[in-house]
Amino acid sequence: MKKLTLSLFCILLIVGLSVPVFAQEEAMGTAEDLLPAEEEITAAQAALGDSVVGIISCTMGNEWHAAAAQAAADRLAEMGLAAEIFDSQADTEVQISGIESFTSRGVGALIICVLDPPAVENALQEAADAGIAIVQYAGRESAQAFGGISIAIEDADLGWAAGEYAGQLITGELGGEAEVVILDYPDLPNVVLRADNIEAALLENAPNATIVGRFLGGTPDNGLTSMENALQAFPGVNVVVSINDAGAYGALQALEAAGKAPGDVIVVGIDAEDQALQYLDEGYFFRGTVSTAPASNGALAADAVVKLLAGADAPANVRVPIELITAETLPE
Repeated sequence: MKKLTLSLFCILLIVGLSVPVFAQEEAMGTAEDLLPAEEEITAAQAALGDSVVGIISCTMGNEWHAAAAQAAADRLAEMGLAAEIFDSQADTEVQISGIESFTSRGVGALIICVLDPPAVENALQEAADAGIAIVQYAGRESAQAFGGISIAIEDADLGWAAGEYAGQLITGELGGEAEVVILDYPDLPNVVLRADNIEAALLENAPNATIVGRFLGGTPDNGLTSMENALQAFPGVNVVVSINDAGAYGALQALEAAGKAPGDVIVVGIDAEDQALQYLDEGYFFRGTVSTAPASNGALAADAVVKLLAGADAPANVRVPIELITAETLPE
């Protein structure tokens, strides 16, 4: 698998509809469902003993993933539970090695951002067979398969929110017509899901807009190259919607090099990274970004570990809410 820095991974949903493909609300638990009682924390401490909770990040080289993993470790420390973070470096083979290493050490639980569910299935099965509790964040299907708990924002929700806002801007500011580039990452089904919902929501809100293409994004380098190519073929592009902020950063370089000014092009991203928020504040191309709440994901994953170690009742799936951030709603 190619290395990439994406703040997403791993959920299977039906795509291709003209409406958002959202997970069923009634099937999802909430943060309140995972809030551990004092006696559950005490029981989890006893169950963990001298061992640790292994936190396997998709990559520590990306702001979102680093923040989520560190938030999990910090929350566990607050509750008196030791944790270690392992960096998968966005490489499936490295991730498998990390799972196997923690399993051989006999850790009490794993918190994992799964890169490739089928590829890591055997390693996670061995961990589960060894009695290791599994919590998955940024995805669902792996934790479900092994009786664990999943903590995730839905990729469908993220894509719909970004596409909907872009469509509203097109209708409200561009008379309903625009030439749109979507930055995608077609090698990963969950990313395709996100991009599918960007497209569907945008066209629902701005049906006369033209999607000139879906181009490879995900990283600044990919975004730069793809935007250069897109502008050569479609110099009138005036809207860019990206499956993450990182890919959009590269697109901004290409737009500026092509003589485009911030007021000429609407850019909407996903992740609410610090750089994107700064661009929003400065009025530099970015008009919106969808928060994927890394700290909330990590903290909820830690709470889920406590529930599993304590043998307490907890929902198998917990949905993390999303938030659209614009210049008008920037956090203080």
